[in-house]
Amino acid sequence: MNQPRKARVGLLGLMFDLYDAWPELKPAMAGFGRELVATLAPFAEVDFPGVCVNREEVGRTVAAFEAEGKDLLLVVLFTYAPSHIALTALVYTRLPILIFNTQRLHAVGAETSSGDTTRNHGMHGVQDLANVLVRAGRPFHLVTGHYQDSQALAEVKAWCDAARVAAHTRALRIGLVGYAMEGMGDFGLDESAFLTQVGVEVRRIAMKSLASRAQAASPAAITAEMARDRERFQFAADISDAEHEASVRLEWALRETLAERGLHGFASHFLAVGHEGQLDTLPFLAAAKLLADGYGFGGEGDVTSAAAVCMMQALAGQANFTEMFTMDFAGNAALMMHMGEGNWRMARRDEPVRVLRSTLKAIMDVPVDPLLLAFALTPGPCTLVSLTTVAGGQLKLIVAEGEVVDQPYIADLNRPHYKFRPRGELCDFLTRFSMAGGSHHQAMAYGRWAGALEKVAALLGIACVQV
Repeated sequence: MNQPRKARVGLLGLMFDLYDAWPELKPAMAGFGRELVATLAPFAEVDFPGVCVNREEVGRTVAAFEAEGKDLLLVVLFTYAPSHIALTALVYTRLPILIFNTQRLHAVGAETSSGDTTRNHGMHGVQDLANVLVRAGRPFHLVTGHYQDSQALAEVKAWCDAARVAAHTRALRIGLVGYAMEGMGDFGLDESAFLTQVGVEVRRIAMKSLASRAQAASPAAITAEMARDRERFQFAADISDAEHEASVRLEWALRETLAERGLHGFASHFLAVGHEGQLDTLPFLAAAKLLADGYGFGGEGDVTSAAAVCMMQALAGQANFTEMFTMDFAGNAALMMHMGEGNWRMARRDEPVRVLRSTLKAIMDVPVDPLLLAFALTPGPCTLVSLTTVAGGQLKLIVAEGEVVDQPYIADLNRPHYKFRPRGELCDFLTRFSMAGGSHHQAMAYGRWAGALEKVAALLGIACVQV
């Protein structure tokens, strides 16, 4: 299982220096800051260097957070603090800003003291700060609630998750083997726009270099990997060692290339591989195993889907490349599958993961028949994501929540597959998905991630719609 890392968060705790007249107040507020660190620890690594009371302290603290590569700047008004002590640093920081409008005190009643209100009056400081940030045109986000309230914490967690995924996305590098499939316009791409809007860089992987690397692979490494495959997967009886070796050698070459060049995923197109004539087989087995190890993948040379898979890997821990294939009106679901790529760690546990020879040989032109992993997916709640380009060359996320249906493996499909049931009626969902501009390739992950993905899109500065 690919374990998502925690968000790296800098906690900027503010207090009015006028209140230094009460020497006990700053230590008490520092204690609250440390309590917030502990409260957020299950989902964030929070750095709290101490209470800031003036512009100089805020500037040094924010600069340090930037230098340390934090994902998110979390601002908490421990007491009232005038907005101008933080305004300049917050306007010019490159870090996303989340203001957590919270306090230690949960209730006000007959026994509430003046000291209690002194220690719990950051609310109007939030209003002061929010006003000047709005005036300055500086984007920020805000969560209001008690710091121990589960709903408020869930919202803070979603922003923390979104911040780490947005930071991850802005550093993505996707390798493209060959070229994208001609005529498939929905993932046509302006690579400069891709880089400037969301930070994803596309790099070419030469098939000639892959072929050379595959041939030069250590025989011991290839033999060991073939043995691991035999232990983990159920092989069709007629698959030869030569066929298996060709797929494993290509996997090894891709794995080495991705690691060496710092790539987070790759996309390839089966016709391009055949036309170039450099590779012995197609990377179906490689895609399934690399997906399981946390890499992104896109079929037919679709780098946008590879990037979307990378996003979902970072968010959820496991993700899949997928495609809506056939409508199941009777089951209010869509059959999901592609040519032979799928994350095998998401397979049902009550059935074997099969190694089969691809049945699509009629449209493939490679010397050795490609092998693939065939399975049905584990049932459960899930989220589909399409990253695509819409009017004006703007990137957009189209998000749908639903579930993987409890559907055993369908033998004649001979590849990874599952049925996706949307939260509403299938026909309405499919209409809304296409009207929103969703592409025919998607990323999928288990869990309900629509809220977090809306926040990822907000931090990246692109549109997002849930259908």
